Amino acid sequence: MGAYALSANLGYLFTEYKLTEAIARSAEAGFSAVECQRPYNIPARQIRKACEDASIPLLAINTAKGEQGQFGLSALPEATHQARQAIDQAIDYAAEANAAYIHLVSGITSSSAALDTLCQNIDYALNKVKDTKIQVIIEPINTNSVPGYFMSEPQLAIEVINKVNSSKLGVMFDCFHMLHMTGSKTGLLEAYSLLKKNIFHIQFAAFPNRNEPNYNSFSYSELFAELLADGYSGYFGAEYIPAGETDKSLDWMQSY
Repeated sequence: MGAYALSANLGYLFTEYKLTEAIARSAEAGFSAVECQRPYNIPARQIRKACEDASIPLLAINTAKGEQGQFGLSALPEATHQARQAIDQAIDYAAEANAAYIHLVSGITSSSAALDTLCQNIDYALNKVKDTKIQVIIEPINTNSVPGYFMSEPQLAIEVINKVNSSKLGVMFDCFHMLHMTGSKTGLLEAYSLLKKNIFHIQFAAFPNRNEPNYNSFSYSELFAELLADGYSGYFGAEYIPAGETDKSLDWMQSY
């Protein structure tokens, strides 16, 4: 994997195509990997074959959102059974599709038991993947985009990481969300410094409107060069909302 290995998040990009075709189009456009948030309506073997045919790896899938207004289940004390069903579903799918990570989506809750619930569900997932190559990730998501989301600050992510204490648990560091949380590039870098030993994957989009990365107030390519020089060796996941067709929104890739 070379410098600036870019991943396409197919929950946002190439949505004009069926998912298997979107995987092929991602490879043709120059992406080095794909992420499929919730591909469960397509058999995992088809996703695996599409990735193999395109010679492109599948990085991550998310656990189910649950019902409307939940936005994930993993931190909801009243939904442990459903959360573990979602974890089982994600692990089984990831194993067959050959995905590297499952993202345990926390959900919307202010319960005092949310932290313990999330850690217990992470422990459950880690036990299920202990003899596999699959790793578990969590992601701080800003409350402007998802009001009431539990995993909503970098400090909480590091608390969970320390509490669970597993090398198979890491952080998905989304620059768009971090900029909403911290308000500046300086704040983003402080959050990165806090979490960097545990960051498995980085995502990005322009702040504040999640549009094409070249609309950002600072250069992501320059920022990522700094992170690579600092030792980061993973992918950079494009997770933005194209203004039109995805194919016509990719001029920003030239600077990578």
